[in-house]
Amino acid sequence: MVEVIAAVGGAMMTACFVSVGSVSYRGRQSRDDLVRNTTAIELLTTKIDDMHDDMKEVFHRLKEVELAVAEIKPRR
Repeated sequence: MVEVIAAVGGAMMTACFVSVGSVSYRGRQSRDDLVRNTTAIELLTTKIDDMHDDMKEVFHRLKEVELAVAEIKPRR
């Protein structure tokens, strides 16, 4: 009888340790995922800002070309 109680107690303790280890692993995995996602978002934000600046420059140049074409048209 004592052996059965000891075996059940050991199994319960093992289950508890496995659960704690699993929770710890999930917490670590969640932190890693959060860091990975944060880094990806920061990279995307930087790329979007760069693209926005490039688009501003393109439209500025396009406006200059449009003004130059408007000046040339009346001369014909």
